[in-house]
Amino acid sequence: MVPMGLSFSAALAFAVTVVLTLTLRPLAVRLRITDSPGGRKRHIGEIPLVGGIAMFIGILVAAMAAVQPTGRWTLLVPAALLVIVGVIDDRYNVGVSARLAAQICAALIMMIGGGLYLRDVGDPFGTGLLGLGIFAIPVSVLVALSVINAFNFIDGIDGLAASIALIALTAGGLATGLSASAVSVAAMACGATLGFLLFNFPAFRHRRLRTFMGDAGSTLLGFIVVWFALSISQGADRSLSPVAALWFALMPLSDFFSCFIRRLARGKMPLHAGREHFHYMLMRAGLSGRQVLAVLVAFSAFYAAVGLIGASQKLPDWALFAPWFTLLGLQSFIIRGLALHVRHRRWRAAKVVVQLPASVAAAQSYATQPNAGREAA
Repeated sequence: MVPMGLSFSAALAFAVTVVLTLTLRPLAVRLRITDSPGGRKRHIGEIPLVGGIAMFIGILVAAMAAVQPTGRWTLLVPAALLVIVGVIDDRYNVGVSARLAAQICAALIMMIGGGLYLRDVGDPFGTGLLGLGIFAIPVSVLVALSVINAFNFIDGIDGLAASIALIALTAGGLATGLSASAVSVAAMACGATLGFLLFNFPAFRHRRLRTFMGDAGSTLLGFIVVWFALSISQGADRSLSPVAALWFALMPLSDFFSCFIRRLARGKMPLHAGREHFHYMLMRAGLSGRQVLAVLVAFSAFYAAVGLIGASQKLPDWALFAPWFTLLGLQSFIIRGLALHVRHRRWRAAKVVVQLPASVAAAQSYATQPNAGREAA
């Protein structure tokens, strides 16, 4: 059963996010903080980019109202920086360098100011606890940047980034038995994310109320996932292994690294926008946005369940890390194989449709012959 305090925090963040989204939508249109169709963007009309702002303020209000505000500033201060830069980028397109600088600053505030960083990575090779020593901060910054940008990368279709963040935070909370102090922040983030999904998830939203989270929202969710994962997997009172926590973000990380490597191999800037992402592969194969959402959310839920089961059964880290690392590299090929299968099925269906009129015409011609049946007999 969910504790009353967690339920209240989630409900408050949800309510504030919903109210603010409705309130900020017309303001965003006037200030031109909107997403316009064109190029990679195939939606219709100007869509307000206020989901990230609304979610952050929803979490902020819930955190201020929390009875136990332990460590909240290590999340809220760097998150505020990311949201501010994200909103500016959504409006003026500040570029990759400015976004990276903000992300590095946010990570350093969390790590140096709040003492929240990767001291060790568990026992991924079965040789004992692998401490990072003097490399702890640099490795932690790279991990934070990877997760933040991974969530930014997958924010390409309605509901995807928010749904995967919701899965990751829920799985992490369940892995701790809803007992860790950081779970209250996860509950607030889940409430805010659900509030945003009312305006972005295809099955829930009204067409006229469609809202995007923008870079402000995707980087916010990525940072919250990093913050929460570090909070529950580091220190003497850790609730689960860092390796188990990796499973909660396998899908976005796999998409991020596969795009990163492919772009580098082609001589392109790895953090610039492109159409190499998993969701674009599946949509080019012929799946609808809702079908792609269902497929990728199902993968994410399955991987989160693996991490959750591994944590609950206290499986050794090496037994969790080996398949995780394998899937990190193979997921791109799995998606490509699925896309190829969809194309093949569509080709076979199209072939039947093309052949059908000729067979129907022959049948109709035969039926119109007056004595066709008797002559055949």
